[in-house]
Amino acid sequence: MKRIFTFFLFISSLILFSCSGSKSSYRNDQKDLSMLIKRLNKRGSDDKILEDIRSVYFPALQKAQQNISNYRYDPVPEKWGKIIPQMEAMQKMYDIINTNAYAIRMVQPVNFYRNIKEAKDSAAADYYDYGNIYFEKEGRENSKIAFTAFKVTNEYAPGYKDARTKMQEAFDRSIVHVLINPLQYNGFGFNSNWNRNNYNNRDQQFYNQLLNDLGGRRNNNIPALFYSEWDLRRENRAPDLVVDLVWQNMRFDQPMDRTRTYNRSRQIETGKDTANRPIYQTVNATVFVTERQLNADADLNIIITDAVNRRQVDWQNLPSNYRYSFEYATYQGDRRALDDNDRNLINRTNNQPMPTREDALQEMMRRIYSDLVYRIRRAANW
Repeated sequence: MKRIFTFFLFISSLILFSCSGSKSSYRNDQKDLSMLIKRLNKRGSDDKILEDIRSVYFPALQKAQQNISNYRYDPVPEKWGKIIPQMEAMQKMYDIINTNAYAIRMVQPVNFYRNIKEAKDSAAADYYDYGNIYFEKEGRENSKIAFTAFKVTNEYAPGYKDARTKMQEAFDRSIVHVLINPLQYNGFGFNSNWNRNNYNNRDQQFYNQLLNDLGGRRNNNIPALFYSEWDLRRENRAPDLVVDLVWQNMRFDQPMDRTRTYNRSRQIETGKDTANRPIYQTVNATVFVTERQLNADADLNIIITDAVNRRQVDWQNLPSNYRYSFEYATYQGDRRALDDNDRNLINRTNNQPMPTREDALQEMMRRIYSDLVYRIRRAANW
């Protein structure tokens, strides 16, 4: 079944590629036709321009007809992803020529409108039948194939039979119920220096936000609903998948001081001479800057387990880090030599409170949070 599903994805990619390739291969012809029709509109009639129009249109038409003929032997239903773009490209050329009454009469291009409509109806029918094959089978992967087929059916022919209803049913049958467990800590060494109660409050806020951002029990973007343990108990429901989030390998260094020194020199006016000219004096100061640094690192492990057979289905690691620095300064010499930045550093106290491990963890979580939400949703998606 997995091989069939992989093949279906490959075919879908091939369809998209062929559609893009077909449009690209005819784009220059369409551009040339547009330019020639504009020239013909200015002149009214011109045999040379008409001949140029024919030399662009008919080779393109011949190529499209040959491609359509060849693609009809390709497997159903994916062949329609190749045939219809060929028809649409030629219909675009027809529409361009049709803007000039003289050209449409003299060139007589082929109108593919009815052909496109019939081809889309056939494509819808084939994809509908293909979807029904997998719709009758059990398993999430089969439901995904059916969902995709019914979705393509509706794209080709909106409202085709009950394709939309079956698409929704295939989606609903694929929904998994995902338990998100609260954050866990491995080897952090909780002790008197760790304000556990304070951080547990932050954990609860994070946990509530995570469930909300995943979509919780009302998510309808992917076939997965996300629960807390309390929510599952309230609905008397067992989970299909369990997500554990475990912080480990935390390194929280002691603050480290680094120092640097620089000199300031400035000329200041100290008075006037007998000719009323300013008298300057050079003043100097030495600034001693201390930079206090704090570094922290940790890994958040995302462990996803199949709750039915208790088999781990996915494990991912999100490393994060936190860097904090704070500067203050002292000086020696004449204060008048200092600039505003120097004074700001000197006026700072060297007793500035440093971030706690709780602060560092919160910041590290903030930095990886979007990636965390994305990875959980991707793992729960089909």
